[in-house]
Amino acid sequence: MLHRRVESACDKRQSTTRCAFMQRILAIGGGGFMMEETSSPIDKHLVTLTGKARPRICFLATPSGDLPDHLEKFHMAYGNLGCETSHLAFFRQPDSRSMLVSDFPIRLLEQDVIYVGGGNTKSALAVWREWGLDSVLRTAWERGVLLAGMSAGAMCWFDAGLTDSFWGAAHRPLDCLGLLPGGCAVHYGSDPKRRRTLHAAQQAGSIPPTIAIDDFAAVLYMHTSVESVFSWRAGSAAYRVHRERETVFETALPVNRIG
Repeated sequence: MLHRRVESACDKRQSTTRCAFMQRILAIGGGGFMMEETSSPIDKHLVTLTGKARPRICFLATPSGDLPDHLEKFHMAYGNLGCETSHLAFFRQPDSRSMLVSDFPIRLLEQDVIYVGGGNTKSALAVWREWGLDSVLRTAWERGVLLAGMSAGAMCWFDAGLTDSFWGAAHRPLDCLGLLPGGCAVHYGSDPKRRRTLHAAQQAGSIPPTIAIDDFAAVLYMHTSVESVFSWRAGSAAYRVHRERETVFETALPVNRIG
């Protein structure tokens, strides 16, 4: 399987001049408000990354089918952190906290952060492509909106993800949005099957070189390169996994502890 990342206008000129906007993506392997009972260091750190006292943050819970519980957890977590919160739902009637589906091409570009939750990556991508959200997310990224997400919300930004979206089947590679080069695997240290499957996919050449992220770890990308790895639990990390000839290599990346 050949994975190609769609090149943006900004990519084409990065070799000669820096883009006017700071393009950042925070990929969280697992954790944050969706998995932790108390306020998570990664949620606080995400707010800090905006550099604003009251950042605007919109939640996309599409991978979960816009579960009400996920929406409530988001608004509580980031509202308590002083953010101006909103969400975009394709499976629920709008309420006072949501942006209208008809307005999202404009309103998403006004956000400081767009955060994607966990769930079924394949289904979320299909919905986004049907509504044209995939192109709006690319434009938001190119214009400096900080993109973030956990689990499915981390994988979706890459060329490919190692996903369990095919319910009842084994983990397998999935073509994603292609903002970031290579593959992504999440919940890496908590599920031994993911590691075995990723190594087998590398051997088969069915997924490109991959960033694998443990629960309670996150990788910050600046433009299309790894800027930092954050961890808020002992032993959690992120890894580069790639094949050279017939051997799969897994290399731990330097970690910055937060929290």
